[in-house]
Amino acid sequence: MKLIKRAIALTAFFLLSATANAAETPKVADFSFKDIEGKAHQFSDYRGKWVIVNYWATFCAPCVAEIPALNSIAKRYKDKAVILGMEAGETSTDELKQFVEQKKVAYPIIPTQDSTMFALGLVYGVPTTFVVNPEGEIIDTHTGAVTSAMLQNYLRADNDATTLAKDKEDDCVSGFC
Repeated sequence: MKLIKRAIALTAFFLLSATANAAETPKVADFSFKDIEGKAHQFSDYRGKWVIVNYWATFCAPCVAEIPALNSIAKRYKDKAVILGMEAGETSTDELKQFVEQKKVAYPIIPTQDSTMFALGLVYGVPTTFVVNPEGEIIDTHTGAVTSAMLQNYLRADNDATTLAKDKEDDCVSGFC
C-alpha cells in the first residue's frame, strides 16, 4: 500500500513539475509530520529560518558520516537555522531513538511518513539534502554527504573564503565537517 501511495505521489509530483514555471524558485508547500517523540510539527513553523532537510537512513554509511557536520550546524546556527533529519529507511521509532542516543544526534529526527517522503521533491537516494531559505524557497538540493562548510555558505551573511577558512570547527571529528 505504501508503494502505491508513493507511486501516486511521484506521478503527481511529475505532473505538477511539468506545469511549473522553470524560472520560479520552488516553494515548499506546508505539510505536517511527527518527530520521534510523537510531537506534531508543521513545516510552516520554521518560516523565517533556514531549514536544512536531510533525508537519510540508519544503514547508509555516508548518512552516518555526515551526522557530525549536521550536528555542528544545528548547534552553531540554532538561532538562524534548523536541521530536520527525515529518516527514509523505514526504521522503527524505537530503533531510531536508540540510534539518535548512540550517535548523539543534536537535531530533530522524523521517522518515515507519507507526508514527508515527497514533500520537498524527489529523493533519488540517501543522503539527499534540501536547503530551504527563510522565505520557504528550495534554493539547493544535494545528493550525497554534505559538509558543514557547504551548509555554512548558505547560512553566512559574509560568504568570503577568508572568513570560511578562519572559522575552524572544534567539535567535528570526521572528514565531512
